[in-house]
Amino acid sequence: MPRYTALKITTRVAMGLLSVLFLMPLNAGAVPSFARQTGTQCVTCHTVFPELTPFGRWFKLRGYTLSSGAKSSGLAALPLSGTVLVSNTSTQNTTGADPENFPRDDQTILQVAGVYYAGRISEKSGAFVQYSYDGIERNWGVEMADIRYADSTTVNSAELVYGVTLNNTPTVQDAWNSIPVWGFPHVADAGLMPAASTLLDMTLASQVGGFGLYGLWDNLLYGELTFYRSADRGGLRPLSTGVAVENVLSDYAPYWRLALQSDRGAHSMQVGIYGMVAEIYPDADDPSGSTNRFRDIGVDTQYQYLGGDHSFSAQATWIRERQKWNASFAQGATANSSDDLTTIKANAHYAYQHRYGGGLGYFSTFGDTDVLKYMIDPVMGSANGSPNTRGWMLELDYLPWDWTKFAVRYTDYEKFNGAATDYDGFGRNAADNNTLYLMGWFLF
Repeated sequence: MPRYTALKITTRVAMGLLSVLFLMPLNAGAVPSFARQTGTQCVTCHTVFPELTPFGRWFKLRGYTLSSGAKSSGLAALPLSGTVLVSNTSTQNTTGADPENFPRDDQTILQVAGVYYAGRISEKSGAFVQYSYDGIERNWGVEMADIRYADSTTVNSAELVYGVTLNNTPTVQDAWNSIPVWGFPHVADAGLMPAASTLLDMTLASQVGGFGLYGLWDNLLYGELTFYRSADRGGLRPLSTGVAVENVLSDYAPYWRLALQSDRGAHSMQVGIYGMVAEIYPDADDPSGSTNRFRDIGVDTQYQYLGGDHSFSAQATWIRERQKWNASFAQGATANSSDDLTTIKANAHYAYQHRYGGGLGYFSTFGDTDVLKYMIDPVMGSANGSPNTRGWMLELDYLPWDWTKFAVRYTDYEKFNGAATDYDGFGRNAADNNTLYLMGWFLF
């Protein structure tokens, strides 16, 4: 890392910590609303937040309704929490590039500031909704929403937990940390994004509204079916307030999920499959005429160990997407009538006493060459028409309090938009997009 000297890293870490400490609330005893509701500490539900423990998954699938029964008064009685995240993203090389491609680079910014409605609504319903300011996109909106009703019964002498969910992003309702929304790195930096991503890898984030049914039988078998529709239509509009809609669905898009899990003492394991089919208009500003069809199928797995002072987890997912360009190919916007795109992510995390930890992650997206879809363009384009991108992330975490997280992350690209060197045809290399990310995140 020739650009990042030890002095520069130390200086930026100090600046990031001071920025966050300056913004901290005076009431150091404040805790998130879920902890107030349940009467438990944050570490009961989380290892290093937002990763869930088995108890955290239990709480989520039962509709966020568990309560200690203790009565609170005043503001503490409201199921409200706040969040502030301050960050700095530094890209390795921006020399000669259009500054519009790096609008927040080398700036200490208020990346997120918002409020959660997080807690019980009634005896059998609850919600987790985040309305916040996005300091990268510079707008306000509902970033995450998961509103649930849950109950339980007995089937074949075993408990069946069942419920319904209304949410605004495929996989935000999931209880494991192996698929996109809750997967590593948990918080994105302000660096350059590759040209291609699969539909289930956050492409529809905060642009849709979905209503689904789910069930967990015998704490073993989980199943879900959710139907999504573009949130800019009718009553679903509040779920995407402030979000620029880039993908408009022509109708309802089904999402499905099956998973097997096992909790045995300090060890928990899970393996699952999930998928989605969607018809999307090629132009979000003109939702009419023919559409492009996307079919995603994913496989995921997670292992977690919680042993006193030590916690370890590992997750992996594989998503294969079949793209049929029924509209774009006829319009001359793609060179192929259909393409395949695959995403692979794998990561591992360790934490000591819920205070010190870190994670290592690998990511790769690859697929068919399409010289029209991935065109030659400075910085953002692909000279050879390939979407292939891969690399590594290394993150170190420090949690001085249960509700505060400081992190430093380095992202290293081995390939970007199809090549390691001169990927855009204008002399830019994949390593030029490497980023150093500093973050201070706290809840109250």
